[in-house]
Amino acid sequence: MKLKVGWIQYANVYPIFYVLEKEGLLTEEIHLVKGVPSQLNWALRNDLIDVSPSSSVEYLLNKELYDYVDGICISSKEYVGSVLFFSDHDLERIDGGKILLTDQSATSHLLLRVILEKFMGLNPVYDISSAPHTGESFLLIGDEALRYRKLNNGKKAYDLANLWYQNTGLPFVFALWIVRREITNSENELYPKYIQLKDRLLYARKKCREYFSEMLKNYYLRDFMTEEEILYYWQENMDYELTEKHKESLNLFDKYLRELS
Repeated sequence: MKLKVGWIQYANVYPIFYVLEKEGLLTEEIHLVKGVPSQLNWALRNDLIDVSPSSSVEYLLNKELYDYVDGICISSKEYVGSVLFFSDHDLERIDGGKILLTDQSATSHLLLRVILEKFMGLNPVYDISSAPHTGESFLLIGDEALRYRKLNNGKKAYDLANLWYQNTGLPFVFALWIVRREITNSENELYPKYIQLKDRLLYARKKCREYFSEMLKNYYLRDFMTEEEILYYWQENMDYELTEKHKESLNLFDKYLRELS
């Protein structure tokens, strides 16, 4: 039986998968399942995959189903650059207005709600859309956000990780490497394969910086970002280590989630 592992094809997690592929660590015992965060969240919840870099909110709202790989995550420092709220207006002026949300994310939806409702006391109306960029105010994530910001036609761009940092002083954890809880039982048939993957993920986290220059040579974001911009994104925006500060941030986010109506 193969270990089914989710694969998000976004720039933020690309360095981890690059190391795993480059060094032959994705063995035939692993079956990769591609998808955007919302799809992989659903697949995890419905026992269609075993492990995935999935939305932190998926773990926080379903802790009875999951554990996570300690020591690794997908998080921001002060800015993330790829989870962006675009608007024609200043934040204070969107109270009561309509916000279109990407259909690809759960964590970013709720982070935006925490920022607007808990931190700023605003009450906009939200609507999930497959084409959020058609609205006056909208949320984009991942490579779509990176691309739109680069090609922006004058809208104000707000970095959600930075707004979180300004209000909490903490990094924001967008995704964890979530594992279904039954897989972590040492008597489970897949347990040895999970432990092997866990060790390889932690190795890839430590090793990925050594490959940044090599990754840049053919990376597809080059059609709208310079090599310097991509490198800055990986080196300065993204953080793959899961520390006590990150866990403190997760716990605080969890608290705010439970206060939302």
